[in-house]
Parts: sequence; C-alpha cells; structure tokens
Amino acid sequence: MHTLPSGKQHLNALLLIALAGLSVATQAAENNNLRQTPVGFFGGDMAAGFDNTGFFVSPYLTSLDIYKVADNNGNKISFPARTIPMPTGVVANGLVPSGTYSANYASVPIDFNQKQQQINILLGYLSEQKYADGHIAAAWNLPMVSQTREFYFAPQTLSSITPAFPVNTPALQQAIVNGVANVVTTKVQAAGANYMSNQNKEVVGFGDSELSLLWLKEQDRLKIAAGASLYVPTGAYQVTRGPNPGFGNFYTLRPGVALTYSLNPNHVEEVWDAGITVAGRLSFGMNTVNKNTNYRTGNFVYGELGIVKVQGNWGIGTNAFITQQVTDDSNASGTVANSRYLNHGLGPFVSFKLPSQNAGFNLQLNHNFDAKNSIMVRSLQLRFIKALQ
Repeated sequence: MHTLPSGKQHLNALLLIALAGLSVATQAAENNNLRQTPVGFFGGDMAAGFDNTGFFVSPYLTSLDIYKVADNNGNKISFPARTIPMPTGVVANGLVPSGTYSANYASVPIDFNQKQQQINILLGYLSEQKYADGHIAAAWNLPMVSQTREFYFAPQTLSSITPAFPVNTPALQQAIVNGVANVVTTKVQAAGANYMSNQNKEVVGFGDSELSLLWLKEQDRLKIAAGASLYVPTGAYQVTRGPNPGFGNFYTLRPGVALTYSLNPNHVEEVWDAGITVAGRLSFGMNTVNKNTNYRTGNFVYGELGIVKVQGNWGIGTNAFITQQVTDDSNASGTVANSRYLNHGLGPFVSFKLPSQNAGFNLQLNHNFDAKNSIMVRSLQLRFIKALQ
C-alpha cells in the first residue's frame, strides 16, 4: 500500500520546497553566480511531510563540483585579450614617442574547477493557527561553506606589435620597440600569475543567511505556498579573493510561490497515477548594489518542476529547473553588456520516510547544462527533515 500523507504533512513538505534557494557561493551575474543555487530542491518531501505544526529543522549536506564557468556563448570563460600602448619614449630618447606602438596579447581560456562542501541548517516554525485559511511559517537558513578552487590559464604571450614596422625602419628602433615589448610581456605574465594566486585558494566560512516568511494553504489535492525570502550578507567576502563563502555586501529579495498537486490522493493501487505527486515553483529575485564592488547583478526568474512516485515509505522522482536573468548587470560605468545569467539543470532523487518518527531523508543528484554567464555544477545532496514537536 502507498503511504498517505496527512494535510499537515503536506504543509510541512511544501514549506521546505518553498524555502529552498540558498546558496552555492563561488561577472554575468557578478562572478558568474547568483543568490539562487544552481541545484534543484524538489524531492520526495513534496509528497510526504510530517504530522506536526510547530518547530522543525532540516540540515542538509551538499557536495558540489563546479566544473566550468561559461561565458556569454556557453564556452569556457577566458582571460581577456589585451592591447597595451608601449612606453618607448624614455628608452628611445625621443626617437620613438610613447604610445606609437602597442603590444597585443590574445585571450586564453581558463580551466576552472572548484570543490565545495556545504552544510545548511534550516530552522523554522509553522503556526498551528490559520490566517485567511492558511498557516504562517517563518524560517532561517544558514550555510557553512568549504571551498577549494583550481584556476589556471596559460601565460599570455605577445601575439603582435602594431602598427607593423614601416619599410626601412632602422634596426635600432626595431630593437628598442622589441625590447620594450619583452618588458611589457614580463609584466603582463606576472600580473596573470598574481591573479591566479588570488583565485587558487582554500576558504571556510559562513555563507549569507536567508530569512523567509510564507503563507501555506491546503485545498483538496492542491497545496499552495506563497511568500518571500530576504538574503542578508552575513557571509565571509573579500573582493581580491577568488572563492568566497558570501556573495558580497548587498541584499536579495526573492518573492515566489510553490504548488504541489496529488494526482491520486487515495493512492488506489489499480490506478496508473497511484502515489504520484507533481510540483512547481516560480520565484523572482531582485538585487541591490554590492557596496564592496559598486556592481549590481540584474534581476532573475527561477522556475522548477518535479514529480515523485511514492511506494510505501519510499519515493523516487526527478526535478528540472531553469534560472534566467531578465535585466542586465550594471556598474559605475553603466550597463554591462552580455551579462545575463542562464542555467538549466535536472536530476533524480530518492527519499525514505522513517516510520512513526516524523522524519525522513532525501538523496538527490543534479547536473547543470546549457548555461551562459554562469557556473556549471554537478552536485550530490543529502537532506534530513525532522519535526521537533
């Protein structure tokens, strides 16, 4: 027989679905990342929650392999091409004025890999009393993040000097220009090595907190959760460091709604849809200016769909999700072109409800694809959910 969740069980499960969102910390969105995790959150708990209103806790462990950072074309990001006017005037004693020639360096692709372990503690309270025929829930989500980044690009070598030397250019003048180009190349490569050293770091610290307030209602087969989350910059963040547990000194407000629908609430064995629940959620994120960098990441939309089949205390299903930035980034110079974040992902999950314990586990695998201006992630997440009273 299929396990039939009670109404309160559904409400608690939907609450956790609606709260999901923070956080995977690592420009598109600044540093190719948003305060919207590139990991889906729908699991077996969309169909089987827990009986009690009151306090609840949901710790979850996520292991992430950020294997690529995609540019605006979906390719690896690159260290940009550079054109540097050469200061030849002093060296040439006026023979070749500074800026007459420029040293040119082609872009080089960046190999990126970041291993990340993250523990989130989600604490909340679901009211027993109803308001407008729905329960009110409040929650706090705090991540502890450990990051190890491997970041590499080949040294930029001189690709050309412009303009080309005119016919009959004296050999001494050519030697002076080439000598200055070698000095510039040494400095370019030293700057690149210094940049990589600031990226190849190991860091541990708290991430940004998520504060949520929701209204939840059950109506026949349909369960509704509507509300908003506010992300607060409590995480460790340094502008000059590559990996950071926090996103910076700015806030993100993310209103949204989540729905679940049971196709067969009586779980009749003979019917094809026995034990099947479908779910969806949609949210809209709005960011303030990062005071550390004077950079504002554009607003974004997040959508997720999920389906689960329940058999006894077990559930198996899958989810799929998309994050799409809908306004451009901006900085002190104005709008940042080709900056909109796009990320798709999907993955299976399996869940187990502990009999008579008001608790359960959810194990989930996710993989990103078809991304632009975005980190790309493979992840494995183990989530535990427990009603405290």
